[in-house]
Amino acid sequence: MRSILFVLSLAILLVGCTTNKVTEQQETLSKQAVTAEASKFEKTAEPKTAENLASFIPPDGSTAYYVGQGNEFASFSLQTTYIDDTHIAQIEDNGGVIMLKVYRLTDSAIVLIYKAAVDNTPSLPTAQEADSFPVIEPILQLPFEVGNSFAGWTIQSTTATVDTGTKIYHDVIQLTRTKDTMTTQKYFAKDVGLIRIEDTMQTDNEEPFVVTSTLRTIE
Repeated sequence: MRSILFVLSLAILLVGCTTNKVTEQQETLSKQAVTAEASKFEKTAEPKTAENLASFIPPDGSTAYYVGQGNEFASFSLQTTYIDDTHIAQIEDNGGVIMLKVYRLTDSAIVLIYKAAVDNTPSLPTAQEADSFPVIEPILQLPFEVGNSFAGWTIQSTTATVDTGTKIYHDVIQLTRTKDTMTTQKYFAKDVGLIRIEDTMQTDNEEPFVVTSTLRTIE
């Protein structure tokens, strides 16, 4: 009888140990998956990748001017400064508020890492400070293929043609995102960056309400 009880106890102990090991393995795999997802955009870009992605950001030291329609704050200026090879600061002034935005070039995307309202002469973060900022959201993400989706955005076209009134751009990347009654489209041209934003809001009227910001000049 004692032998039977001993065997049963040993079996239960072995099953318990096995279950614990399986549980620990599952927890480890789960933690690894979460860590991998969180660090998806954290790797800074290799030189070649950074160069390709950077071509969709205005040149260092440039100021772009956008003409707006449909809203008094749709017109704005965009001043671009490279903090280092993989961090870019942009100061956006629409006449009502000045925003400082900082981006990072990673292996797979241009990601927004900082965004705040600032005064007329904001101080830019150092490269070390920018490197410590967490990812807020991707702005443009590889691969540049129709149907690729990220953060609610979908690539609708990689060969769009956009006439800004001052220049016709070809092979433009067109992004679309819909939230509730608002559909936003963004257009990015190589060697220039953002050339047009179009917000279309469905209303009770037959015609939707449309607000656009279109690149006029870049200096």
